[in-house]
Amino acid sequence: MNMHIALTGGTGFIGNFLTTKFVENNHQVVILTRNPNHIKNPIPKVDYIPWNPKDPEFELKGLESSEILIHLAGEPLVGPPIIGRWTKSKKNKIYESRVLGTRNLINSLSLSDHKINTFIGMISGIGCYPDSGEKELDENSEISNEWLADLVLESENSITENLPNNIRNVILRAGIVLGKDGGGLKRLLLPSRFGVLGKFGTGNQWWSWMDIEDIYNCIAFFIENKHTGTFNVTTQNPVRQKEFVSTLSKHLHRPNTTWIPFLGNLYKLAIKIILGGVSAEVLYSRKINPSKLFQTGFICKYPLLAQSIKKNLNLE
Repeated sequence: MNMHIALTGGTGFIGNFLTTKFVENNHQVVILTRNPNHIKNPIPKVDYIPWNPKDPEFELKGLESSEILIHLAGEPLVGPPIIGRWTKSKKNKIYESRVLGTRNLINSLSLSDHKINTFIGMISGIGCYPDSGEKELDENSEISNEWLADLVLESENSITENLPNNIRNVILRAGIVLGKDGGGLKRLLLPSRFGVLGKFGTGNQWWSWMDIEDIYNCIAFFIENKHTGTFNVTTQNPVRQKEFVSTLSKHLHRPNTTWIPFLGNLYKLAIKIILGGVSAEVLYSRKINPSKLFQTGFICKYPLLAQSIKKNLNLE
């Protein structure tokens, strides 16, 4: 069925992939962006319309036929060039874009002509959960008391507390997203190619992940099926950090340095010094249980890490 879909954050890593896939499947796509006339590589058949996330009174023009709104926009939590520290200025930008920007978007909808009946938000993530070792985490698990967790909850509340009752809402908490053009895999490729990527600390921390193609499949699934609520979006096969490194090194035919004891502690110290609070995103253990997602009937195309890596490195 041909659908009319609107996206925020449509020019980013995930948004660009989703947009391309939607167009390939003959859906009509509109992207809300600050500068529609300055898109570097516009995707054919996509309409780009203006949106000011800082203005709660901004009237959106061009959504008259849109039925689905996918909200991805927000200051990146990580980057550039590799990851970057959470300075006070960076935190403010993240908060303004993800919390205030979401509130303003929903308020703008109330002032605009549209047919939106489904709102899918993926502006938070599994960073709301604490460092939990071997403990499995689901949507009902305790929330961390750290800054990122507060941000996640405020971002999600900005949706649930402001969205009209007649619009179905789905909130997706994504883990590490693997794709060749961005995300966690791209950041790890360079050090791995040089044979210097090792374990971080013990390397036993759990990393929960999903291939970007399955992110698309998941969102398409929720568009077609009328589920609502908050869902962890990861595969059912999290891996330990050292296993991730070993698998990536193996497929790149590079040395596996995870067996060298002192390197793990050296990497951990360097990560903490260089990245500050961001270091939690690679050093914490978050073993996500996504059973709520898979109980809906959703099926991953790439459930195993090796499958995703081979696909993204064009080794299939």
